[in-house]
Amino acid sequence: MSATASARYDRVSIALHWAIGLGILFLASTELIRHEFAKGHFIREDLKPIHMPLGTILFVLILARLAWRVFAAKVPADHSTGANAIAARAIHLALYGMMVATPLLGLVYVFGSGKAVDFGMFQIALPLKDLLGGIAKAAREGHEVLGISILVLAGLHAVAALGHHYLLRDDVMKRMLPGRSEAPMRAPSGIVAAE
Repeated sequence: MSATASARYDRVSIALHWAIGLGILFLASTELIRHEFAKGHFIREDLKPIHMPLGTILFVLILARLAWRVFAAKVPADHSTGANAIAARAIHLALYGMMVATPLLGLVYVFGSGKAVDFGMFQIALPLKDLLGGIAKAAREGHEVLGISILVLAGLHAVAALGHHYLLRDDVMKRMLPGRSEAPMRAPSGIVAAE
């Protein structure tokens, strides 16, 4: 990994982190609200066209974030040790894995069902129904399960970050907040939030 150590994440990493996080929350919220209404209800139908294009845009941002992290990001030095460090890394890897797998399964479902991702002015369509049609339903179910799992892990991630900030009073959360660094970083202790 060619990322360089820093007291905080760089601006691109921070921007991608928050754009993806807020995008996932918005996407999940619209889906949860949509499913509260019966099929054919205008709210359900009006929210339906948002999911696939926004999910595709988020997928591109997630891939960009991964590429940036591997090749260019400034990553803060990690001073955590033991079980807390292992837990933080495991949650971090699980979140990245699910953020990649969830939209991939969604695309398998869409293209396996013979549908297209409709952006209004253009569509992305791949003729993969013959190849993926047999697994489209399973891909949709996996997409839904992973989507909920992302929300659970992201919630744990947020709770851990807030715990660092308000209970442990270290600088772990500040590494991913927009703005300038106010003071030198202190080594975090206790629970570690995976950024």
